[in-house]
Amino acid sequence: MSVNHITRTQINIGARSVPLVARVNRRAKRLIVKVDPVAGEILVTAPSQKSVPEAIRFASDRQEWIASQLDDSLRAREFAEGMRIPYRGIMHKIVRSGGPRAPVCVETYPEPSICVGGDAAHINRRIVDWMKREARSILNERVDHYCRQLNKQRRIIRIRDTRTRWGSCTSDGVLSFSWRLIMAPTEMLDYVAAHECTHLIHMDHSPAFWRKLAGLGIDARKAANWFDEKGGELFSYGVVTKNASPRGVE
Repeated sequence: MSVNHITRTQINIGARSVPLVARVNRRAKRLIVKVDPVAGEILVTAPSQKSVPEAIRFASDRQEWIASQLDDSLRAREFAEGMRIPYRGIMHKIVRSGGPRAPVCVETYPEPSICVGGDAAHINRRIVDWMKREARSILNERVDHYCRQLNKQRRIIRIRDTRTRWGSCTSDGVLSFSWRLIMAPTEMLDYVAAHECTHLIHMDHSPAFWRKLAGLGIDARKAANWFDEKGGELFSYGVVTKNASPRGVE
């Protein structure tokens, strides 16, 4: 994308003032408004510098839609000492304990806790790295479990820092998963693992796909409802604001 100019301002959405970033992209054929729910800002794209004021008015006219996207539960939340975060579907308190070389570990007494050593400034990075390793270990095991049931051979598994998709399967059988699945309840992680393994047989979402998935003992409707209601919140954890992924309309 060829972006030539950036304008920063703020507009009022209801009772709150929200940052707005206007970009000029000479390849754009229309005005575009996106909302970054994690950073809590509005992004607009205009085809020329002359049309930037129109783009800002375009955003102002869509206050109701923007307000619906600015959900405070989706705002970026870096891992920090004393914070309570989900792990395997259970809330755990982050406790700083030990030196910088002490491994991150889970404790159950006196309350569910994730213990991390070293400087407070490194807590977010250390927990993210640990959760990625945990996600890889558990997803490897669950994928192998479902592949045995499907009589399929898997290829490599990739753990990604995605914020719009929980999993994917390429046409050549490479499976990718969001590391944030490690924060979801076990049966929800299982659903995503089974879903992507089933794509090794059916690359679409045909009735045959859903029948095969149900044959693995997966309640797809229950999982879909959970992700619709609670999944979006998980995408906000461990996020550095500048890396957020916006939602948009044209």
